[in-house]
Amino acid sequence: MSLEPAFTERLVSVIRNELGITPRHAQLKAARYLEQRMIVEMETGEGKTLSSAMAAVKLAQQGNRIFVATANDYLAQRDAVEMQPLYDRFGLRAAAVTSPLDRESRRQVYAGDVVYGAIRELGFDTLRDATDRRNINRNDSPLVPKFHSMIVDEADSVLIDEALTPLVISGCGELLSSAKEALYRWSAERAKAVHYGVDYVINRGAGGIALTDNGIANVIRTTMPSAMNGLRMTEILHSLERAIEVATQVVRDKHYIVKDNRVLLVDEFTGRLANTKKMGGGLHQAVEAKESLPITSLGVTVARMTIQELVNRVPHLCGITATAREDQRELRRVYDLKVQRLPPNVRSQRIRLPMLVFADNEQKMQGIVAESQAMIAAGRAVLIGTRTIDQSEQLSTRMKAQHLEHVLLNARQSSEEASIVAQAGQAGRVTVATNMAGRGTDIRLSDPVRSNGGLHVIVSEPHAAARIDRQLAGRCGRQGDPGSVRHYLAADDEIFGAAFGEQAAVQIASRFSDRCGQAKLIWKSKRAQRTIASQHREQRYQLAEADSRVSDDLQELGLDPHLDRLYVND
Repeated sequence: MSLEPAFTERLVSVIRNELGITPRHAQLKAARYLEQRMIVEMETGEGKTLSSAMAAVKLAQQGNRIFVATANDYLAQRDAVEMQPLYDRFGLRAAAVTSPLDRESRRQVYAGDVVYGAIRELGFDTLRDATDRRNINRNDSPLVPKFHSMIVDEADSVLIDEALTPLVISGCGELLSSAKEALYRWSAERAKAVHYGVDYVINRGAGGIALTDNGIANVIRTTMPSAMNGLRMTEILHSLERAIEVATQVVRDKHYIVKDNRVLLVDEFTGRLANTKKMGGGLHQAVEAKESLPITSLGVTVARMTIQELVNRVPHLCGITATAREDQRELRRVYDLKVQRLPPNVRSQRIRLPMLVFADNEQKMQGIVAESQAMIAAGRAVLIGTRTIDQSEQLSTRMKAQHLEHVLLNARQSSEEASIVAQAGQAGRVTVATNMAGRGTDIRLSDPVRSNGGLHVIVSEPHAAARIDRQLAGRCGRQGDPGSVRHYLAADDEIFGAAFGEQAAVQIASRFSDRCGQAKLIWKSKRAQRTIASQHREQRYQLAEADSRVSDDLQELGLDPHLDRLYVND
């Protein structure tokens, strides 16, 4: 059912009177497409929040309960408050469910017609309801009602990047024994002394590390702490393989940070902290040992659900984002959702400057600093996106050395994300950010910046997912504003090793030379992105199919697929 003309006219009138804005034609079309169970692609700054709210009003008027999934608590609270006058005029109760709320407050929010919240909040509350049903001492009614409709903001991030992320409620497992602690510590030290190709190999097909016969023989000959005497040799070998994987492939300030004596994981796509997530299979404990931190116990999974399983429970699923076309086949295959692109209200004035190519990362960093200085001298603002925390801090160090004032935004300053990004359009402002870059927060230009050419965005390195680069570029030139974007590339960028293997990456870097080499390197970087995207897509398909098979098998046995899995520390 689409928005009827009479209702559309009333909706526009209410929005004009209550919010002081007039919905554009594209926003009305977006709301209509969301009603029809689609993914809508709208450029940054085109009014996705209002489009979602209009669709929510219409769906709720039909007697449906709506969940609007946002990226985080801040956006959920902000959007619910901003759209409250609209919902009030239609007699709808709307509110946000956020992390600080207690059980009774959550119950009141969930009882409303439209609920805003991070997808993880809904997922964990759904799992808590499932565990409560098995607890004979709990007679409460479920927290989470049945939602008929879910509107997913930043749909590509939720439905693609986070789709198979397990939401896990863990119970207390066995306490970490002195033998296990000694094993983790010994493995972390031993991993420093092994050699690739001699003691271990990388099993690229199955993933992970495999010790060679020579590596196994060296372990057997090694003197170990007496606390490990009761452990089986297979357990020792597996622990060392995990420690080698952590030492060689899990990188501090890229995959995780250490804060308050804890290992906190960093989301690869958003750059934000994944506070509730742990690596499974003993990898998290291996990282703690590597960092000489207290080692936590292996938890026992009480309940588990992926985000994909969660959203597939909702009959009417739809979403909105600025970047969906790269993954439209996957969205159609997995969720049966068609992507509908909408043109911007005002033709984009964004200028795409030629990519700059460098022999190595050091020269590239120098180029980025120089270009930032030139843009600031011209009266503009600069936003620089980096792939990792470490890279953002390296660039910050070089800027400090050149006395270039700037603001740093990465997972260490995540609580300040919205306020930092909101100021990124002010004259003289240089913002160095990881991929988080404040998705969902408008960057408004000051008049001097607008008159001097707008915000200049620098994409410092190709991301494995091309749409992440496009998201960053979309931070400038919003709603017809002036702006420009430039992509940077170095011959030793990480993407080449990730796509083609380390040996091939070394050859690529060594062969880079002249302008002909630059053109070839640009071509290889695009091929690398396509290769990695294909690999990740296939991995998601395989994981989803395996997960589905396990769920079907458990249901045939009369078991609950979310409560009866035998996973440990997912």
